[in-house]
Amino acid sequence: MNAVEYMTQFERDCLSFYETLGARARDAEMKELYELLADAQKRHLARLDEIMAGKGAETETQLLDRAETLDYGFPRLVFDRDLIKAMKNDRDAFEHVVHAEEEFIRLFQGVARAEKSEGTRKLLAMLAEDEQGHLEEIEEIYDFIERPHCYLEWGEFSNLKTL
Repeated sequence: MNAVEYMTQFERDCLSFYETLGARARDAEMKELYELLADAQKRHLARLDEIMAGKGAETETQLLDRAETLDYGFPRLVFDRDLIKAMKNDRDAFEHVVHAEEEFIRLFQGVARAEKSEGTRKLLAMLAEDEQGHLEEIEEIYDFIERPHCYLEWGEFSNLKTL
C-alpha cells in the first residue's frame, strides 16, 4: 500500500469530518473552529500532494495493509454518526479530534519502526513528524478560538467606566 496515499485518504476523511461539523454547528465559535480546522486540513493535504509528487517506489509498504483492519482515529469518528451528532455543539469535542490524531501519529511511528526498507522507513518517520506538526497547528487554532475574549481595558480599568 502507498503510505502517502493512505495518509492522504485519512486527511480527506478529516477534512470531510470538519466540514460536516462546521455545517451542522449552531454556535458561531464552534462553526469558526471547524472552518479554520478545515482550512488547515486543506493546507496539509496540499503538502502531502507535494510529497507524493516527489516520491516514488519508497512510498510502498505492506505494513499499512494490516493497519486498514484496525479501528482507530478518524475512521472511527467519521463513520460513527451518533458521535458526529453528539460532537456538533460539544465544547469538549475537540479532545476526540486530538485523540484521533495522536492515534494516527502513533500508528505511523510504529509502522516506521517496523519497516524493513530504509527509504520507506525514513518517509514514514517524516510523515509521522509532519502529522505531529499538523496536530500542533490544529491545537493552536483551538487555543486561539477558545482564548478568553477580553480587552486590555477590562483588566486594567475594571474599576472605571468603559472608555
